[in-house]
Amino acid sequence: MKKYRKNVAQFTNYRQLALLNPFDAVVCLKQADDGDFEIVYYNDKLPLAIALQDEKATTAKQFFNKQCWQQLWKIIQQEFNIARKIALYSETEQMQKSFAVSVQQIEPSIIAVILREEQRDTKPYLQFVEQHVCPILTTDLQGRIVHQNVTATSLLSREHHSLIGLDIFSLLECNYVNEVQLLFAKTIEGATLDMPKCLFKGNLLSNEPFYLRTHPTYFNGEIIGVHFFVRDANLFKSYHDSFYYLALTDELTGIWNRKAIKEHWLQHLNDKQSEHQQATILLVDIDRFKKFNESLGESKGDELLRMFCHRLREFCYAQCSLYRYNSDEFIFILKDATIDKIEQLANAILDSLKQPFMIDDQEYFISVSIGISLSPADGKDLETLVRKADQALFSAKEHGRSHYRYYREDMTNVFPNEALMEAHLRRAIEFNELSIHLQPQMNLNDNSINSFEALLRWNNRKFGFVSPAQFIPIAEATGLIVEIGDWIINEVCRYQKEWRAKGYRPVRIAINISPKQFRKENFARKIKATLKKYNVSPHLIEVEITESSMTNVHETFSILTELKQLGVYVSVDDFGTGYSSLSYLKRYPIDIIKIDQSFIADIEKDDKNEAIIKAIISMSHNLGLEVIAEGIEEPSQVAFLKRHRCQKGQGYLYNKPLPVETIVAQYFVG
Repeated sequence: MKKYRKNVAQFTNYRQLALLNPFDAVVCLKQADDGDFEIVYYNDKLPLAIALQDEKATTAKQFFNKQCWQQLWKIIQQEFNIARKIALYSETEQMQKSFAVSVQQIEPSIIAVILREEQRDTKPYLQFVEQHVCPILTTDLQGRIVHQNVTATSLLSREHHSLIGLDIFSLLECNYVNEVQLLFAKTIEGATLDMPKCLFKGNLLSNEPFYLRTHPTYFNGEIIGVHFFVRDANLFKSYHDSFYYLALTDELTGIWNRKAIKEHWLQHLNDKQSEHQQATILLVDIDRFKKFNESLGESKGDELLRMFCHRLREFCYAQCSLYRYNSDEFIFILKDATIDKIEQLANAILDSLKQPFMIDDQEYFISVSIGISLSPADGKDLETLVRKADQALFSAKEHGRSHYRYYREDMTNVFPNEALMEAHLRRAIEFNELSIHLQPQMNLNDNSINSFEALLRWNNRKFGFVSPAQFIPIAEATGLIVEIGDWIINEVCRYQKEWRAKGYRPVRIAINISPKQFRKENFARKIKATLKKYNVSPHLIEVEITESSMTNVHETFSILTELKQLGVYVSVDDFGTGYSSLSYLKRYPIDIIKIDQSFIADIEKDDKNEAIIKAIISMSHNLGLEVIAEGIEEPSQVAFLKRHRCQKGQGYLYNKPLPVETIVAQYFVG
């Protein structure tokens, strides 16, 4: 067996590894003198395929089933920290399963085996039905069910969570069996057929008779089975209706599209009962989706959207429909829902995203912001309701993302359209409309302040103050963010020079750097030139980047190395929400980690959140990094962070971002 690597990561308590891998099976093994491995820890995520041979097992041979241990033993004998795969047959589930495996040394004599069950690859001929909004069952040529799509699975009861392996004809009410068998026989000969009325036993998949459509399943030019589409009989009364239906569905995600929103809203308005019903619009926007696409490419972005929609579909029912409105915006329309039901749905959406998305063996976390408008209180026509939901959405983003807001009359978009906003933004520097606000970062141990974060503000000459949530995305999309970013660096260094001349105490200021600005060829040289221009000490400047800036390993390492050679601090913003591996914390010269405010908000509400925060702080300390918690609003949050040795915090509990003049008066002069 190969010698263990020296101390990949020192954990004072090896259970921290389980906290950092909350969705994986983790088993910690200690090598005994006889060469065998003793079990010292395991979590509750062990799949059935590696079930214990003996519940009182003390050694790995007793713990893992024979098939599993034989494969793991080979991996343990090889080099560590390289992802491997094993395949296991699950007797319980009668199927082959694949697991990604990694082995890490966490103490001199203890290793951790981490196993993650991989999603089975969807066969090419099942990809369309898997993403389809209709419940679809796929059979082989004998009528045995071989696949059920996500929508079908979501409609099944726990008692019938899987229909795989069952004969489809045995599930039908006896009155319909002969006709379906006839359809089946013609379909495997190449026909596409419809049956206006059908019904499963026990209301399986549908409480009422449904419209059934059959398609041949083709693979390599041959028919290998049949797709059964289960549809609402009231919506699909003819073959031509199904083509109309396809025109109303989104090709990528399989849910209703923007055209369908308008069609269904007209149906709602024409319904006489709708005059006495409240309708609700929930506009759901994926936070930072543009950064995800920039970091990982459109193909992974598309995959994320498909998986995201799978989760959202779980919340649909007869009075609640889901639509794709824009690339990363989705709309729920609820009919006659109470406030309790509306908020229950909004909270369920937010909670569903606490679990990661798995793409190519990597976990990705996302969050959403939600804007809500009500009909008839906020308007009756769809355009007005969506616009007002959008204004509520902007407000949610402005106040920290990852939550929902109702529309209020005092919420207004100052610019009538984005084109006009862009035109004004291009002249903002010229007309001296931009300014910097500073937010103090509090030392949690002694309540002293020796650092601030610089935040951009825009007071337009015609429309007044503009929310950063509105103009920053425009600046990034148009490339104006680079010019604006250079202006911020210049202003911060100018302030530092003025304060030194007045004898104020030195403080560090963090500057947010956009990915486009960071990746500019001369970025580090611009920082160096500006520091020299104002004769500013490098340790008074902090360059704050996001994980999406670090997509190119060699480029990122080169830029960060240049910055460190200058002597400036480097911090990672919104830590915990990004898409990169934790390995970059070791790989790159980073000084500071900023825990995203979405984690801080759920302190004392979510045990998993607390576990993740504790693990991040502990891991950062082991790597010699400073930790700053963002978005602190409650004393109880401070108490938790102090208990776990977080060094600094910022948020409205201490102070909101303030104009530079106010900061000087409060913290330097006063």
